[in-house]
Amino acid sequence: MTSAIDKTSLAEAPKAQGTQRWYVAQVQPRKEQLALAHLRRQRFVTYCPIIKRTRRLRKQSVSTAEPLFPGYVFVALDCEREPWRSVNGTIGVLRLVSFGMQPAVMPRGFVEQLQNLAGDDGHVRFDEALRPGDGVRIVGGPFDGLCGSLASSGGRERVTVLLQMLAGETKVTMPRSSLIAT
Repeated sequence: MTSAIDKTSLAEAPKAQGTQRWYVAQVQPRKEQLALAHLRRQRFVTYCPIIKRTRRLRKQSVSTAEPLFPGYVFVALDCEREPWRSVNGTIGVLRLVSFGMQPAVMPRGFVEQLQNLAGDDGHVRFDEALRPGDGVRIVGGPFDGLCGSLASSGGRERVTVLLQMLAGETKVTMPRSSLIAT
């Protein structure tokens, strides 16, 4: 079972400063808090979006706060001026996600949009205003990045999304927390 995450240490919503851009650091399994603490000690601006998940455990519903992207955290850097290679040597961090010799930069506004979706409790919520027929984009899992439309909502936790794939439309059932309105 995944342990509860301290929402105050993970979901603080710092903003990238000036010429900084957001990058992704891969962290050791279930070591997001450790990596964030050590990155912050080095004065890096970090962010780890969290979501509330409800699971059945021994016939009871248990809610936990978990990272939206388990095993990854965001780090704001100015690669021209900051010692970004020191991120790779940080306790809890495996590496900055890179293509070639340079770290891969996140699209502008992506992390800021996640921060804007966080409520007062720090949890990111994607599904507040989704209705059948709304356009959605899938975040995480095997269909990450695909767009479709919300076909139906089977309750608070599961939804059916209609995706345009290959030669036609395909219905996929997934957690409601995996959707972003487009």
